[in-house]
Amino acid sequence: MFYERASYMCPKCNQIYFFNKAEEYSTICPKCNVEMVDIGTDFVDSEVEKKKEEQFQKRLQQARNNPTPLICCPYCNSVNTSKISTTSKVINTAIFGIFGTKRHNQWHCNQCNSDF
Repeated sequence: MFYERASYMCPKCNQIYFFNKAEEYSTICPKCNVEMVDIGTDFVDSEVEKKKEEQFQKRLQQARNNPTPLICCPYCNSVNTSKISTTSKVINTAIFGIFGTKRHNQWHCNQCNSDF
């Protein structure tokens, strides 16, 4: 049996929730009471879904044991971000001098190409 699954992540507690799009659901995090970010939809088979959910829960538990924060872009709310390296900041400052902007920012959004 296939159904459409919506995935949402809370930007405050980094908890990920899955919902069946055929059923009614809320996009407010039950733990933090914050609007969650849509991270995609897909079509899944319910039997395959159970196996993937078990694997996901196992990886999630490992991630909780070694927490690395998910940085959310303040402009587009994407979690597809990367840290701006010190080397990149030095090169930007060397080329543009005091007009270089990367030295003031710490993260880069790979989706909307903004620095923050």
